Amino acid sequence: MENLSHILLIAGSAEAHEFAAQVAQTSQKLQAILRRAERSFGPLAVPSRIWTPGSLEAMKNFLTDEGITAICDAGHGFDSDVADLAAAAARDLALPYVRVMRPVWTIDPPALRAATVAEAAVMIRPGARVFAATGRGTVAEFAPFAGDTLFLRQTSAAARTPLPEFAEPVYGTPPFSIDEEIALFQRLGIDTLICRNVGGLPSRPKLEAAMRLGMRVIVIDRPAPPKKAHVLETADAAVGWITAL
Repeated sequence: MENLSHILLIAGSAEAHEFAAQVAQTSQKLQAILRRAERSFGPLAVPSRIWTPGSLEAMKNFLTDEGITAICDAGHGFDSDVADLAAAAARDLALPYVRVMRPVWTIDPPALRAATVAEAAVMIRPGARVFAATGRGTVAEFAPFAGDTLFLRQTSAAARTPLPEFAEPVYGTPPFSIDEEIALFQRLGIDTLICRNVGGLPSRPKLEAAMRLGMRVIVIDRPAPPKKAHVLETADAAVGWITAL
């Protein structure tokens, strides 16, 4: 790795933490940005800040001001807005860019697929007791809610804006086992699962549990990576990419 290079890591995934931990053991200069404080992981092994670009110009100005020479985008798989801005800014500034995205799950019938949370919400049957693992920020997309109750997984009971009347929080810190998810779904009387296709093993148990229980399952497709972007599947591959620059 060249000591004069300065890598921007867009974090928000387990792969971002793996990448940061490996690069932190070298002389490579690296800083990270995150959309929000993470509750499922410990701190990143490199300097980081909470910041989200509001526009292409904002992204380009940030890259220029910070002296960034390449971007490793290991942000959350559903943060496609940030990925698209970062890729476009990298293209305009002639900077190397890579998107790190683990393989998605294969979703077979009878599980259903939806393009967005709003599309999945329309598919909810009247009176359904729905467990949603789509993030608190998506709750507004479920309104108007046709079901009985929306149980929304959250990792923290920290003070936040109140949930709408149709929603109830379910607190817990991942990872969860299949047996734990089965017990939870049975205790709450869940008949429908809505989750995002984030891929990977740690998030898979809820899907396996729902299928074993014969529940109705709606999986939201992960957004595509930026057009023409170089895509890698693992943190190790991303470290190799950075090393080869």
